[in-house]
Amino acid sequence: MECVKNKNLLLIMVLSLFACVLHGVMLFTPFNDYLFTSAVKIVLFVLCPVLYVAFSKDGTVKDLFFRKGDWKSIRYSLVLAGGALVFMISGFAVIHPWLDESMITHAMSNVGITGSNYIFAVLYYVVVNVALEELFFRGFIFLTLYRLGYKWYAHLYSSLLFAIYHVAIMQHGVEPMLLVLATVGLVCVGLFFNEITRRCGNLIGAWAVHVGAGVGIGVVGWYLVG
Repeated sequence: MECVKNKNLLLIMVLSLFACVLHGVMLFTPFNDYLFTSAVKIVLFVLCPVLYVAFSKDGTVKDLFFRKGDWKSIRYSLVLAGGALVFMISGFAVIHPWLDESMITHAMSNVGITGSNYIFAVLYYVVVNVALEELFFRGFIFLTLYRLGYKWYAHLYSSLLFAIYHVAIMQHGVEPMLLVLATVGLVCVGLFFNEITRRCGNLIGAWAVHVGAGVGIGVVGWYLVG
């Protein structure tokens, strides 16, 4: 039994690292186009859980993502989602006087996001990308590792990979110190999402908070590129 668990742990690590590393490498190639990288990410983030189930025989894809949850905790998460939206916008308003807006718009333009396609990019991010990330980082990685008994490792590994994945996306035009701070911040965000997922028992709570934060980021971005 322990041998099977260890093999499943290794399989999760190999598949998740493969997906994130391949996506990260693409950002440094001529294929670094938002539409193209998004399409590849959809394939990778869906394919890896399917491959895990196929090779491990550990339940079904439905078991990874669709679970009954604690609705009391989920209702609290909806309140947190509203708080995340307000926090992102108000936080931007506070730091705006010291923020180099050109650095942010330059980073967005490097991945193909401009004023002309911004609304479509935001809709994709909120509707599709957030769901993909929750399915991949919290469903496939965190909940599966947690269920296998690797509880502390599930928290640390999924949140660290979540941070590295996002830092790879934002590395263009960002100072090294800001990248370090962003990595630490994103690890904390990942741990926070993991805890929400653990308390809720499924992906709904973290997904709701992630959507709230995503909408807040979208509003801030619209102000910058509008």
